[in-house]
Amino acid sequence: MAAGFIGTIMSCLLILLAVAVALAVCVQIVKRRAVAAVEDMMGVEGSGCVPKLEQIRVLREAGISITPAEMEQEFILGLTPSENEYLASHPYYGFCILAGSRKALNCVYSTGDRECIYQWDSYGKILNGLKAISGLPFEEISGEERYAVSFRFHDRVYQWKARKNRDWMDTGMAGFLNRILDRQGGGEQRFYLDNSHEAPLYLYASAAMADRVNRETGLKFRMAKAVHSR
Repeated sequence: MAAGFIGTIMSCLLILLAVAVALAVCVQIVKRRAVAAVEDMMGVEGSGCVPKLEQIRVLREAGISITPAEMEQEFILGLTPSENEYLASHPYYGFCILAGSRKALNCVYSTGDRECIYQWDSYGKILNGLKAISGLPFEEISGEERYAVSFRFHDRVYQWKARKNRDWMDTGMAGFLNRILDRQGGGEQRFYLDNSHEAPLYLYASAAMADRVNRETGLKFRMAKAVHSR
């Protein structure tokens, strides 16, 4: 009888031990899933990648930030898992192209794609994007035809004509604007272009700021040149 009682006790202990082990395993699974969810939100995608929040911090310290500032959290939480993965695996460039193409950055603009000249006013839209990051008073912007744009700047009318290449954009407009600013003595800030990836990035900044951005992020902003301006 005593042996039977002891056997029952041992069975109960084994059952309790099994339950405890199962609970411990469940807790670890929940922890791993929670960590994965946080990493997904932050944009952490393995070794060699830069977390999204770290990219935002570095860019902000270099002078590039989401504007208005209160929209930063909304932008961060609104990104899809695939966009988070893209940001993590394409440090700084991915963030600038996603936020810049949505006109969410204070001094960086991107078309989001090189193959973007589909409509008659495509270059007008690009000029409006450059106007937004620079604050320069480009007025009466008009995409007269698919490969040209005209505008008024300080009471003078200008026209820029792109090289025709089907739907592929010509990135030379910013260099044309820089030449105008040089002639008018337009302060220290100019348009810089990173043309090293699948979509161009435009930065409006001083030379010192552009150098700092390149140094801190590995981006390749260079002063935009006017190759064939008219």
